[in-house]
Amino acid sequence: MNAPQSYILLLGQQHDIAQAMQVSLGPLPCTVIAVHSIDQALAQMQQNHPSLVILSGSQQNWSETLVQSLRNRVKPADVTIVALTEPDEPRWSSQEDPSGLDGFLVKPLSGDILNSLLQSALVKTRLRLL
Repeated sequence: MNAPQSYILLLGQQHDIAQAMQVSLGPLPCTVIAVHSIDQALAQMQQNHPSLVILSGSQQNWSETLVQSLRNRVKPADVTIVALTEPDEPRWSSQEDPSGLDGFLVKPLSGDILNSLLQSALVKTRLRLL
């Protein structure tokens, strides 16, 4: 699978979220690529670096080891990595944060928040090209 120029990598089992995210992006030239495993994510990132990585599922899917593996595929400042959390189980306590995450998204995702986060991630990605 060839990745587009700019894309969001969604790691987790939630294809319904990937479809909703694609619709929410509207006219932005960005595709959502959903993968199920860490191996698939790393293989996808080897082909082309994403602008934004969203880790979905349970908190164990956001381990420090996973985040470090993703960060090692790209320069640490080049990709924005966030975790998607349930509204009744927020995980943003500083004592629980796995290092390397840039932040958290809380379901349900709104188009405005997703677009704002993506715009920020795209700027961050483009800065490395300068």
